[in-house]
Amino acid sequence: MMGVVTPDPVTLAVLQGRLEQIADEMDATLYRSAFNPIIAEARDACHGLYDAETGETLVQGTRGLPIFVGAMAFAVRAVIAKVAEEGGLAPGDTFAFNDCYAGGTHLNDMRLVRPVFRDGRLFC
Repeated sequence: MMGVVTPDPVTLAVLQGRLEQIADEMDATLYRSAFNPIIAEARDACHGLYDAETGETLVQGTRGLPIFVGAMAFAVRAVIAKVAEEGGLAPGDTFAFNDCYAGGTHLNDMRLVRPVFRDGRLFC
């Protein structure tokens, strides 16, 4: 079993910056590729990275709407619960849903939750 690693402040700042950049790149990719002006121009979306076990927000994109980031934590928790009931995850799994009771704001909003694996293990 691996022990807990406590990074020094500089390493922690570099990691934080990189994780924020990953979320910002997800934002930018969606905004550049969206045909819908509500998303492309009004930036009516958000992205983030969430804890694989708890669904808690680790980092969020800086250009999206903050209300969605909070709602997404509930959506991630719903996926974690669903997977716990029905089986495990595999690389490439993606969950798409618009359940207003599972992290929703209104029915038009879609949520995409995709687990990230690193070295064969669930990372976030």
